Amino acid sequence: MRLKFLVFALVVSLVAVSAALAHPGKGNKPPTTGPGCKPRVTVMLSGVLDPSVDPQDGDPSFVLTVKHSNRHGRAYKQAGSATILVGETTRIRREGATNLGALAPNDRVHVTAKACKADLKDGGTPDLNARKIGAHPEATEAPTSP
Repeated sequence: MRLKFLVFALVVSLVAVSAALAHPGKGNKPPTTGPGCKPRVTVMLSGVLDPSVDPQDGDPSFVLTVKHSNRHGRAYKQAGSATILVGETTRIRREGATNLGALAPNDRVHVTAKACKADLKDGGTPDLNARKIGAHPEATEAPTSP
């Protein structure tokens, strides 16, 4: 009788251990805000640099006057401006130049960044870490011929 009880207890404990090991990562979800958050969405903003803004190579950020955006960037468009953080992995392109100092006042700028979806909820406008910045000189009017 003791042997049957011992075997039964052993089988029950093995089943419990195997059930616990079947889903080792369950419950360890990534955070919804802050660094390493999930889900992250792409925010795309287009606009112009303010005439008083002339970013230099060492600057960590710049302010963009937002004219257009995708749906995740609607709050930035309504606010009218966005703070764009620039890091070492940010790809910058302006007429062949690949540095932040190449940007000039009144440039037309297109920024692609990732942000936490929860941070953008209810019109939130967190600072954006730019992944890609594309810039063009300000548009000039073509002379009209009489």
